[in-house]
This record gives sequence, structure tokens and C-alpha cells, in this order.
Amino acid sequence: MFNGESKNSTRIIGIMDPNSFSFRAALEGLLSYYLQEPLKYKGEEYHVIHRRIMCRPYNALGAKTSCDAILNRGAHWSPHHNSFFMMVSPKTYLLNDMLSFKSIDKNSSYGQMHDLGLNIPKTWAIPQEDYSELTKSDRIETDLIFPEYEMFDLHAIGEEVGYPAFLKPQSGGGWVGVERVTNFEELLDAYKKSEDKPMNLQEAIPFTEFVRTVGVGPQMYPMHYNPDSTYSHDRYLRNEHQAIEHNFITPEQRKEVSQITKIINAFYNWDHNSCEALISKEDNLIYPIDFANAYPDSHVTSLHYYFPDVVKGMAKWLIYNAVTKRNKPVFSNDWHKYYEVLEKAQKENWTYEQKLDAYEKIADEHFTTKQFNEFCDESLIDFDKKAIEFFESEEFYGIIEEAVGRYFKVPQEVPQKIAHYSGILNFWIQCEKDRMGLI
Repeated sequence: MFNGESKNSTRIIGIMDPNSFSFRAALEGLLSYYLQEPLKYKGEEYHVIHRRIMCRPYNALGAKTSCDAILNRGAHWSPHHNSFFMMVSPKTYLLNDMLSFKSIDKNSSYGQMHDLGLNIPKTWAIPQEDYSELTKSDRIETDLIFPEYEMFDLHAIGEEVGYPAFLKPQSGGGWVGVERVTNFEELLDAYKKSEDKPMNLQEAIPFTEFVRTVGVGPQMYPMHYNPDSTYSHDRYLRNEHQAIEHNFITPEQRKEVSQITKIINAFYNWDHNSCEALISKEDNLIYPIDFANAYPDSHVTSLHYYFPDVVKGMAKWLIYNAVTKRNKPVFSNDWHKYYEVLEKAQKENWTYEQKLDAYEKIADEHFTTKQFNEFCDESLIDFDKKAIEFFESEEFYGIIEEAVGRYFKVPQEVPQKIAHYSGILNFWIQCEKDRMGLI
């Protein structure tokens, strides 16, 4: 739905990302470079500007924002920002909205996507092992709390899930606290070390490909991922000798991982989220294993070759929502549509592919994909070409240098790493020019 009643030709994009220098700097730089001239949309001209969302006092009674769209990356870490965004969310397009971000965790998303028929591996949620901090508190009545906790048989749960399996925190990221276990003794040892974190035990899927798909609105970016890399910043490299492999999965697999991510993101009202999925060695099915990631890693030191496309996608999505003054969908308002599809699919014995196609139609309605593509064709005609100009500019290479300097703490490493990332990004520029017929 659109709210085109405002005759004001100025549109404002707000940006907040306190923990990702390179993404924020590149996004702001690209927007500034591209938006020097007004945009034309449906016969009208629009001046689009952007500004940083600052942390400052605000009147809690009738809080307002001047922004038509806001990139919200990190407000869950700041109660002050969190409250403000919740109050202004009906008045702007908030990406991502805080209600869904705070309501959905790994377990709820595992369960709901399993209900819709996605291939979720066996997963059990396990209470925390260590309650010592609770028992020390003078504000907690332990005789009331602990009788509510039933004893459970970890051995039986391990047998149910099967080995190998992964024990991992129910909340967290970056593979912190994740342990692979191959028998009960290893599971018990890993569980004892998990301390006060509620854990998940998830079946390990032998895989031929680990795919991480980053979604920005209806735009999907499947990326190869190597979880065995020693360093997290090397995990998006194809291997130690190769930065990128373009056709690492088949077109059919690319379609499926993109559909899965788009469906998940639309279902949870997430504009920016990533989905990790495994292509199984044994049955060739695609198993989503981690997808409640509505603050995905977007550093240039991690994404390298994939970085410019995600920045471009975010810029286009923010511009679209700001210019059209599109209303943010209401969280969970369209869930009934998915369950109606599921009920029909079960009655008519649909294939998995037919269900995904039907779910994707709902997701495309949610993201107004058709209107977004029309907007890009009409109002962002030269966007890709201008983006190339920005990403080969001195400004962007300055962003690479600063990002590398911030991330790598050994001074002797920095020049080599700058050359490494600059070379990969130069290759992206060559590929883009080749795609557009500019070389």
C-alpha cells in the first residue's frame, strides 16, 4: 500500500548502524553519490536526502520523526533507540521493525517454518545447565522457581536427534558457543560447559554446499560459505586459493534458497535477514539451519565480493520506500494466508515446489516486489552504472582501508589485507562492467 498524499517533494532516509562501519559508510557514500540529482517518479521530482539517526533526548509524549524510511541495524542493543523506534514505527518505514525482532527467536522460527513444510533438521530446545546466578539472587524465590523445572534425559534427546549433532546457544551468532558432538559423552561434556545459556541440539546434515542467502526486501543474494575456515572473515571465500565461484549451485538450487529466504523474511516482517542452508549429500534436499538473523553480518571484511551488491540492494530498497512513502506491513498480519496455502496443499497433495511457489507469491505481495521492480525501472535507470562509479572511487577505497585498519589489529597485516580486499572488489567492478556491457 502506498501513501502518496504528501505533496512535499523531499524524502528523508534515516540510517543507524553503530556496529558496522564499512556498511554504513558505503551506504551513505553511495546514497550521497547517486542522489545529487532529483529522482523522477510518476511525473514528479523528489529530492532524497539521508541523515544519521542520533542518540538524543526526545519527547516521549508524541514522539515524531522526519524520516520517511529508517534503516535500523542495532537498536536491540540500545533500549533508548528501541523505544523511540517502537513509537515512530507507525509513522515511517522502519527496517527492521522492533516488534518482530524482539518477538521471534531461533526456536519459534524453527517450529513455524517446520509447520509450513520447510526441511528443518531435527532440533530440540534444552534448558540452561547452570542456574547458579539465579540461586545467588535475593530477588528470586528459588523454592518457587525450581519445582517448575522437570528432570530430563539428555541421553534420550541425543538418541532422538542422532549423531553427529550440533549443540548451540538458542541466542547468539558468529558460531560462538557452537560445538559438534558425535556421541553422548561429548554431548554431556559440551552441555556442562554451556553454563547459563539455554541451548539447542540440532541434527548435523552432511552437505555438499553451505549457502548463506542475504535478503534485502525482495532482493536475494545467495553466497557460498565455508564454516570450517579458521577466521570468520574468510568464510565467504570459496577456498584458500579462490575468492569467488559464481555458479557454485544450480539455477534450481539458487531459486530454492532465494525462495526460502524471501518467505522467511516476509513471514517475520524482516527487510534485512540472512538464512543459512545446507544442500544435503544424502538426499539433495535443502535444509535451512539458521535464519533468525535480522542483523546479518554486512562488513566488507566478511562479505568481500558480495559486499557491493548488498549495499546497492539496501540503497534501492530504502529509496523506494522513502519516495513512495510505503506503509510498513503489520507483523503477523498475513500469517493466515500461509496457513491457508498449507491447508490447501495438504488436501490436494501439492509438491514441495508448488508450496514454495505459492508461499513466494504471498511474500512478493508483502514486499510489493512488482511495484519495486517497476520503480527501479522507472526511477533508478542509471543506478547500476552510478554504483560502479562509486565503488571504483577513491572514497570507497578509503572505506576499505579504514575498515581493514579497524578489523585487523596486527599493523604488519594491514597493507596486505588492504591489497587483498581491494583486489577482490576490483574484480567485482570488472564483473559488473562485463554484465552491463561496459567493457
